[in-house]
Amino acid sequence: MMMEKYREYADKAIHCGLPYAMWSLPGETKVDYIFCHPEELIKTYSLSQLDKHKGFIFSPFQICKHLPIYIIPSGSKVNLENFQCKKKREPIISSVKQSAFDLELAKKEHIRQVNFFLKEFETTKIRKAVLSRSKWLPAYSIKQMPQLFEALNQTYINAFVYQIFIPNVGYWVGATPELLFSTNNGSATTVSLAGTQPQKPNDEVTWDHKERVEQELVTEHIRNVLKMFRIAPVSEIGPETTIAGNVVHLKTILQFSKENIQNRIGQFIENLHPTPAVCGLPVKDSLELILETEGYDREYYTGFLGPFDPSNKMNLFVNLRCLQAFDDGVLLYAGGGITAESEPEKEWEETRIKIQTLERILEQLSI
Repeated sequence: MMMEKYREYADKAIHCGLPYAMWSLPGETKVDYIFCHPEELIKTYSLSQLDKHKGFIFSPFQICKHLPIYIIPSGSKVNLENFQCKKKREPIISSVKQSAFDLELAKKEHIRQVNFFLKEFETTKIRKAVLSRSKWLPAYSIKQMPQLFEALNQTYINAFVYQIFIPNVGYWVGATPELLFSTNNGSATTVSLAGTQPQKPNDEVTWDHKERVEQELVTEHIRNVLKMFRIAPVSEIGPETTIAGNVVHLKTILQFSKENIQNRIGQFIENLHPTPAVCGLPVKDSLELILETEGYDREYYTGFLGPFDPSNKMNLFVNLRCLQAFDDGVLLYAGGGITAESEPEKEWEETRIKIQTLERILEQLSI
């Protein structure tokens, strides 16, 4: 199926209000997709119960009454070729009154929040907390999102590129570099990804102490979860430098036998998410600090998503380098890990560079 067909399917699903997801795995050009009738869409509030399901999972940063886990189930009989819309979807308008983006005000507020984090570190046990922000762009809307998906798929070949639409919930598009958990041929893999620098032309990267500590905290959390589930042996590769669009990160790969968590995959993910790569350490304390400080609802940003089949294979990714699309604009997200060694100006610059991952592609689209 050519990209034109994918766009035709996506446009029809959006127009008719059909839940769907399209994605390509890192290093692959093949696009997979899944559609379902709205009444087939599964909604759950329990990660531990995921083993009962099969399909495409879309989970928020924090599960709550208005932010459940959605699963587009496998095996739907939707045939888009012959599907006739009974009615058009309802408009999706941003629930937050967005004002024009002011760069200086956004920078000032982000730096203030970083400084607040640093003061909290002095009097608490928090060793790392991830601070994020959003950027509103009214020049774009849901109309361009199938086109954006195509562009991301061609540009970020080493990312998990996706688009997902759930009626009355939202439309998300992204190109995330971070694997949360995958299984294939009896092997299970999770990844510790943290530390960020702009990609340099000569590929020479020097990681400072702050960045190495930040990434090691994520690895430490994953090791503790593996110990909790008595998983052994574990193969650990890294940390190594990995390219993710216009930035580079430190990455450690941890692999083990899937048999260790057979019938407990949902429970394992429940303990793994959110990792310190998107939340902090200790998880509970850093989460409270984030909710107190950020001043907005992350919703499905820094949640996770991907194809899921407990009996076969799955590929779940952390929802990063993404945007949420509405009929009246798009909301881009980015964040960075704050530790005691963080410099507020550098932390602002990191979020600016990450937001450019999608913003530069948007600027090339035909509106």
